[in-house]
Amino acid sequence: MSTAQFDQELGEFFAKLRAFIRRRVPDDSTADDLTQETLLKVYRSRAALRAEDRLEAWLYRIARRTLIDYYRKRRPSVEIPEDLKSESKDEIATIRDAVMKSTVCFMQELPEIYRVALQLSDLEGLPMPKIALRTGLTLTAVKSRVRRGRVMLKQKLQDCCHFEFDQHGRVIDWQRRETHCCD
Repeated sequence: MSTAQFDQELGEFFAKLRAFIRRRVPDDSTADDLTQETLLKVYRSRAALRAEDRLEAWLYRIARRTLIDYYRKRRPSVEIPEDLKSESKDEIATIRDAVMKSTVCFMQELPEIYRVALQLSDLEGLPMPKIALRTGLTLTAVKSRVRRGRVMLKQKLQDCCHFEFDQHGRVIDWQRRETHCCD
């Protein structure tokens, strides 16, 4: 699609786009700002538009993301108590060690067909094709066993403990649910 054609088609959606945004924000000036921000994002990323017939859906998806970003920025900040701001590296290491010990313990309880594939993948760090060669299984079978083993292991860990994660998915705290968990 040429730039002139892109501009023309985008111009046809301008009023609808602004109305869409205006219905979701408190005032006209905010709607104008967010409409402009959306259009800037659209122009900057127009090369990412794969299907020209999907321009309208793509435009509204960008507008929704712009609105989400707007509301995330407006969320009031709450002062975090000092004792929660950060944990020491020793505390984090202790938590991770406890989780790792429980993981290894629960891994031993898995059926052998899942345990072997999971140990080779997650503990030894072997890539799936090498696991397939070592075990004589197809790559699909190895992937399936590792995935199923992870699901079983996750369930065992969640049955034993409640975990809290940071935004990167790393364990930052845990509490036991049962007394007979692995130690």
